Amino acid sequence: MAIDVLLAHPHPSVRAALAGMLGGESDIDVVGECGDGRRALDLAGRLLPDVLVTGLRLPGLDGVELTRRLVGRTGPHGGRVVVLADAASCALAFEALGAGARGLLCQDTDTGELPRALRLVGGGGALVSPRLTRPLIDACLGGPGIPETPALDNLTAREREVLSLVGTGLSTQEIADRLVVAEVTAKTHVRRTMVKLGARTRTRLVAIAYESGMLRPRARS
Repeated sequence: MAIDVLLAHPHPSVRAALAGMLGGESDIDVVGECGDGRRALDLAGRLLPDVLVTGLRLPGLDGVELTRRLVGRTGPHGGRVVVLADAASCALAFEALGAGARGLLCQDTDTGELPRALRLVGGGGALVSPRLTRPLIDACLGGPGIPETPALDNLTAREREVLSLVGTGLSTQEIADRLVVAEVTAKTHVRRTMVKLGARTRTRLVAIAYESGMLRPRARS
């Protein structure tokens, strides 16, 4: 079954480039595109895309508020948002993650990274581009009003393992396969880990995995 994607970005050339990257993917369909946040919210309500890919600086509604409103909706299509950002906008991108976005990619994402991210987020996973991890952590540590990283001391060994796997971007089913347990069991482990760490979204778990030092950003080649 194909993943339906809605593209929202103020620049037509960027939307065209993103659509071009996905044109050859048989399991991904671009069902709509627009350059305005309010229009994106309306289209998302009518088209019910599996994933919304959005820039941060949209007219009408910015990417953070757009994400917040989409995630606030009930139903299976509410929170699957992938945000496009760069190192200079990581503080704003962190707000989008806090609002419930499940993915964060570089504005100049490539033809391999984008489809992989959409499949991962469309399947219930979360992803932060390795190129943005260091700037994102800096934004987390230095930005005003950013919550402190919770201690991991009260996690069980299995919950620590689950946190690490979520941090690497695995979906619930992939975590279940890695741990050799049923998907419902993996889902329970993820939920308990979120509760103990006060994380409202899986993307927040990804950030915690890096902030705590459990995972480290890949060195740039």
